[in-house]
Amino acid sequence: MLQFCVARSFLRSFMVPALACCACSSEPSADGNTQAVPLFNEAGAGAPGAGTATPTGSTPSPASSGSAGATSSPSNDGSEQGVMPIGIAAQGGAGAAAPGSGATGMAGSAAGSPSEPPPVPLPVGSACPATALFCDDFEDDPLGQFPAAPWQNQTGSGATVRVDGVQAFSGTRAVHVLAPAGAYRRGYFSLQNGSPIFPAASREMFGRAMMWLEATPSATVHWTILQAEGRAANGTHDAYYRYGGQQQGGAGLMANYETNMGVSTDCYSHSATRMPTRAWACVEWRFAVATNEQQIWLDGKEVTDLHVIDRPTTPGSGCLGNGVNGEWLAPPAFTTLHLGWEQYQQNGIDTNLWVDDVAISTERIGCPAP
Repeated sequence: MLQFCVARSFLRSFMVPALACCACSSEPSADGNTQAVPLFNEAGAGAPGAGTATPTGSTPSPASSGSAGATSSPSNDGSEQGVMPIGIAAQGGAGAAAPGSGATGMAGSAAGSPSEPPPVPLPVGSACPATALFCDDFEDDPLGQFPAAPWQNQTGSGATVRVDGVQAFSGTRAVHVLAPAGAYRRGYFSLQNGSPIFPAASREMFGRAMMWLEATPSATVHWTILQAEGRAANGTHDAYYRYGGQQQGGAGLMANYETNMGVSTDCYSHSATRMPTRAWACVEWRFAVATNEQQIWLDGKEVTDLHVIDRPTTPGSGCLGNGVNGEWLAPPAFTTLHLGWEQYQQNGIDTNLWVDDVAISTERIGCPAP
């Protein structure tokens, strides 16, 4: 079930751009993502029944990412073939941080105070906290279909995004992203200007999604599971804040900063922490414009070696290009959020990712109860 002040049925009837919801104005930004010439072939043949939509209102991520210190060369279809990257993951791992919203309940009243009512138990966890701008558990989406508005279809090169009942963290449905074995794949479902999260979360965004990944890539492949983007201050390019992975045989988590339209960056910072597989993982993130900052939590604990402020300090981090002097310069406003899977080099296995219980806010959300 999607929650953001009005029911989804109302949203479908009156369309997202007309929505005025709580603190989230939906006026489109004048600097929305302009179209750039993509550096990859977005028209790859889809799997049977795959959506044929092309990206709408958002410039596709550059597939020039040899990120994380990989060198790469384009294949015939415009995607890239990566080779072993340099700069092996640095020391460190998931640092302790304040846990998410998994508070356990209080029970009983104080002894010797029979006249006082017992305290109200604290909630164990919340799939959609009261502070959220937007929540979706996909329970009211038709099986076999792309998730309904306000989600936008940003798939290409053979990937598919559909709601199914194979895996679900809560309820019986979740979004299933399938990226078949091969080179470049892009399977995103996205929130853009006009959705309930913008402009409220355009300068500082907290997010949470439950993710179930069947397997990490079979080789050292750069991949992304979430990305926020917006037009740079000077208007010449888009800037991408990403989390995904690449090293440790394709399992190690990574922060990535990328730009397009001829501005070369592709900056990377690797973690000692690996992406969990065949289990539900609570992935939380924060993107902040004012401090050029990105931050990620995994199952309630911060992955400290992926906390970037202006530029990473983790040993082994770097950039393949120097278009912005090594800084991870955020755009003045984020205007698009992508969730799903994008890969930039040859992967020998199909990738199956399920996403459930998405929540977006302007403050930390925490993990729902198991």
